[in-house]
Amino acid sequence: MTALDDQSTRLPKSKLILLCFGLQIALFLSFIDSTSVSTILPIVGSELDATNSITWAGTAFLVANTSFQVITSRLSDCFGRKIVLIGSLFLFALGDLLAGFARNKVWLYCSRAIAGIGGGGINSLSMIIMSDVVTLRERGQYQSLLGIGIAMGSGVGPFLGAVLAEKATWRWTFWIIAPLSALTMLLIHYTVPLKPVSGDLKEKLSRMDWIGSALSQAMTVCILVPLSGGGSTFAWNSSIVISLFVIGGISVIGFILVERYLAAFPLFPGRLLLNRNVCLLLIQTWLVGIVYYGGIYFVPLYLQNVQGYSPILSAALLLPLVLGQVLTTTISGYVVKFSNRTWSSFFVGFLLWTAGQSAQLCFRENTAKGVIVGCLILQGFGIGSTIQSTLVLAQASGPSSDRAVVTGVRNFARTSGGAIGLAIGNSILQNVFLSNLPAGLPEADAEELAINFEHIQMLDKHLAVGVRDAYMQGLKDVFIFFVPVVVICLLMCAFIKDLPLDAPALPMLPANKTDGSLPDCIDTTSEENKSIPTAAIPVLQMMEKVRKS
Repeated sequence: MTALDDQSTRLPKSKLILLCFGLQIALFLSFIDSTSVSTILPIVGSELDATNSITWAGTAFLVANTSFQVITSRLSDCFGRKIVLIGSLFLFALGDLLAGFARNKVWLYCSRAIAGIGGGGINSLSMIIMSDVVTLRERGQYQSLLGIGIAMGSGVGPFLGAVLAEKATWRWTFWIIAPLSALTMLLIHYTVPLKPVSGDLKEKLSRMDWIGSALSQAMTVCILVPLSGGGSTFAWNSSIVISLFVIGGISVIGFILVERYLAAFPLFPGRLLLNRNVCLLLIQTWLVGIVYYGGIYFVPLYLQNVQGYSPILSAALLLPLVLGQVLTTTISGYVVKFSNRTWSSFFVGFLLWTAGQSAQLCFRENTAKGVIVGCLILQGFGIGSTIQSTLVLAQASGPSSDRAVVTGVRNFARTSGGAIGLAIGNSILQNVFLSNLPAGLPEADAEELAINFEHIQMLDKHLAVGVRDAYMQGLKDVFIFFVPVVVICLLMCAFIKDLPLDAPALPMLPANKTDGSLPDCIDTTSEENKSIPTAAIPVLQMMEKVRKS
């Protein structure tokens, strides 16, 4: 089987700017959708009689979003970027439309899963397409523009959800996304270049790693669902949690074997783990997901449940983080373009992020708004300097044929890290909170507070103060957990090699052989393979040695 088609193309400046705008809008909507739900969940749970399980609206979206990141990336290699992105936008719009009409919790959760599938495709394909149409050196600048869409969506989402829920109905949080997604589909249709992928339908279908896709779905769902629901929806020692973990573990083993021996075009090529830069950047991105999504989730809880701010005010206080992220995302893009390097950008970013995350440890029940804003701005500066520059370096560290899969795996690493980080953070919060509740609090009130903090409004004023103190102690321990995670990301920068972005790209790699062996590209004496850069030879030779051993 031949190599995957190279879908790179170059566009005139005017068309490139229009394309970038369309992809920005797609990412903006995707991140609005994923972040707006957090502020409306209590209202939705009350209306649909699902207070005890309403967090599954977020879990269903996150699990579906995570599990389809890599699959949609590889689908775009086989069928073309444009059709897969438009299909993702359609599923995204359909899921939100259905969620807006939800009449019960099962309807809502299924709708959120559909939207999550579409959102996962949007997140990966937008970055892949932008990488296709600009040179490696320009990617920092243009990926940073996409990062602005992500930052704005993350900031506007909670604010929009709170305003619509208070002034109209929570259903408009979903309904407003559907028509905007439809308009974005039209914009994408006219701006994304259509570069046909060779082969008939049968050949395109044969390129897709269907077994690996099924196993990746199984392992993602069976691991993330118990991690998200363990300790709250399910007991950690319950049969369903144990069974899901066992099935997930078996699926991981099966996935590794299929990717190694059966898949012609693996969803996760093993050579990525033999590439030091890519491997380290994926681990770093996974850790980033823990802190990034944790901040989006736990800081609003602090502002609302400890400080007592309204959902609208707490969302407004998150805007400094967004503005800081937008500013440094833009600056870092130009720094990468003109310096031809990425390392300094994300190293400084992790320094700032570490400082901002450490400063967050000073948050207390009476912390002034100015201190909160200052900490969030500092974190925003760090986030904006790291998110896109690390992606550019990951893409630069491998062959062009791996561009889509590197992007998809990187996004998978970030969102799966976020899911695991939220699970760990929630576990810390609940355990510390419940163990520090006031001694005079009735057991029934403690059980109700564990699933619905708004129950604090029904308590005596003296008890309510003690409950807020206990909740603050739980959040403080969560914030402490995040600090060493960011520090590890900072320290990992010392082991990541900076690469010039104008170096020749590594060649497109052909498919694996049917016996699981590597392509015939190790023989560097052949005329066909003389173009392989010297830096790539040791990696390819190491892969062959591993296979033979």
